[in-house]
Amino acid sequence: RSGMIKPGDVLIAITAVKVIGAKWERRMIPALEFDFDTVVGAIGSNSQNWGCNDVVLQFQRPGESDPEKVKDFLDFFQPPSDSPWRQ
Repeated sequence: RSGMIKPGDVLIAITAVKVIGAKWERRMIPALEFDFDTVVGAIGSNSQNWGCNDVVLQFQRPGESDPEKVKDFLDFFQPPSDSPWRQ
């Protein structure tokens, strides 16, 4: 669902591209723990070089969302423990 970002909204997930050797993968990744530079890097990785024409940002609006349900939702996007995305 698309909407307006408001002050106080919290970035919870973002699309990013990771290149590993000759392969690349774009995926939605949890972003709650990201610092500013990591967010900027994730945004920049969504390059047209990799067929990306957009960046997907997901936000949580405190007071309107259930933090436990958001956590469960983000768990779905966690890369496996042996994934290069965990490095």
